[in-house]
Amino acid sequence: MSSRTRQWNCIGIFVAALALCGSAARAAEAAPAARELPADRDQVVAELQDDTAPGVDRRLGPGYSAFHPDGGQPAPDIYLAPTRQDPGGRPYQIGGPWTRSGGDFSSTQGQVLYVPDAPDTFPVDRVTITEWSNNTWSECPEPPWHGGFRPEPASRKWLQATAGKSPGLPRAIARGYGGWANCGVVIFSHGLVATAGTVTARGLEPTFQLPPSKLPTAVSVTNKSEFALVTVCDTRTHRGQLAVFAMQVNGKKTRFVHEWQDDSAWGLPSVGLFTDMKLLGYVDLPGIEFPTGVCAVGNHEGGRMNGRDGNAGLLREYDLARQADRDVFLTGPNAGYSSTTGFALVAGKYENKVAFVNLRPLFQKVREMYFTTDANYRKTREAGKDPGQWPYTFEADPAWAPQVVSVIDVPHPTAVLASLSGGADARALIASLDGTLSVYTAGGLATGAAANPADIKPVGQVRIGRNPTRLTYQKGSRDTVLACSRGDAEIEWVQYRGKGVTAPTVIRRLRDARLRDPVDLEVADTHGVEASLVTVVDFLGRQVVNYRYSKVVFATQGGARFGMGADGKAEFECGGVMEFPGKPFAVSASNVN
Repeated sequence: MSSRTRQWNCIGIFVAALALCGSAARAAEAAPAARELPADRDQVVAELQDDTAPGVDRRLGPGYSAFHPDGGQPAPDIYLAPTRQDPGGRPYQIGGPWTRSGGDFSSTQGQVLYVPDAPDTFPVDRVTITEWSNNTWSECPEPPWHGGFRPEPASRKWLQATAGKSPGLPRAIARGYGGWANCGVVIFSHGLVATAGTVTARGLEPTFQLPPSKLPTAVSVTNKSEFALVTVCDTRTHRGQLAVFAMQVNGKKTRFVHEWQDDSAWGLPSVGLFTDMKLLGYVDLPGIEFPTGVCAVGNHEGGRMNGRDGNAGLLREYDLARQADRDVFLTGPNAGYSSTTGFALVAGKYENKVAFVNLRPLFQKVREMYFTTDANYRKTREAGKDPGQWPYTFEADPAWAPQVVSVIDVPHPTAVLASLSGGADARALIASLDGTLSVYTAGGLATGAAANPADIKPVGQVRIGRNPTRLTYQKGSRDTVLACSRGDAEIEWVQYRGKGVTAPTVIRRLRDARLRDPVDLEVADTHGVEASLVTVVDFLGRQVVNYRYSKVVFATQGGARFGMGADGKAEFECGGVMEFPGKPFAVSASNVN
């Protein structure tokens, strides 16, 4: 099914700038055609800087043909939900008939990154993942009907920030997964760090330009959009580092009713409508010169925001200039809304290592400055870009810099993921090229106790598909994750903890004949409508594909239920396909306000 495309007619400076952009086997044996990683530093740098489709392909690692030279086993043909359209309405797959009354409504929208076919195509699109309104639900990815599509509307600001120079190819995108995260953070190969939202929640789209020697490779955003962590390779000093950004929100400037109305809300838990960002500094990664993946989390996710009347409330109700309101977030009803500690995992596939980084100093400093005394809060009023202005850089205040606690040996780590909460039950998950998914304890990194390297130890292992290029969360669950295994062209669901779980176990697998080369995935946000839906990015297939794996329930509008498949009893249903003018490799989306 072809996507509805349209040309971006832009003024000459933008066009000139864009033209510069250039059922898996379970045996533990090595991949028969897995390429050896480069050993020479210059060769690795060249590979990391390659913005061509073959370059991205190499960084993603071996695909299905490398592990299945004989063609492998045919995949099943998953039922594709038919698309309908009633007079006056938009296309849909579930529910109907279309009604004039919108009723309760919601949608999920975000960004897809891709390698473009044409050099004058900006390779970031804004895409609608799901949409529910007028008694209909669309489970097919499609261009938004309003607000901009190709390219992502924020790209105009991004190009202005680079003064007409190419930002290079987008490398990765991330949002906070522990709550509502309106804006994502995108990194580009030429060092631009940018932000993008949705049709009704764009923020001010702040950007930051890294120095030329800092080659960005991956990005993660903490649970409630407090901090963004970008892995970089410093080509001048030959060091791998974490660049740490404090993210700012300001509901007064954006007029966003769900956000803090504070003029200087830096590093606070929020709904991620970004107005500014500040580089705090860099953290060296011992033994990792070429970091290739990162996942950063705090120890609190989700959590109800209690209003003044005891019912669910909004951040705008509180004024942190008042001691009584600060107390609410330190020891009162909302004490669990912000994280008190956290950690990051950094993969170095070229060095066969994974680093565990203690983020507790970041979270504790924010709580100290905003939630304790009036004297501390007043210091946050003296905010600015200078190192000694809040939020302080690590050079001005080294005490709140994250610390590397341990660097462990892991063969060919391809993806990492940290549980969003759990305290003593928090886990770190590390996937390897051969399809091994290893589960580690996090110790004091997740509990607030001393961060002892000896407490970081393996507690389980399971075989998934080979070359897992992405791990992601099963939204609504604290014990299940999804893996995208490029080498076996399949998606796995892994339960790694929970009642009665003694070892991580694959509980579901998805293969589909239309899914040629899965490299990324994300479970969709839903609001009002209950459903489990995963968006899969198909690199060589030049498409993104939606798959539903639960019933749909119109929960806040009548309670109608819809199964999967032609008979309503299937395990999966394909919601639809969206094609791209290039090869997509990443997706990130959020519920639209």
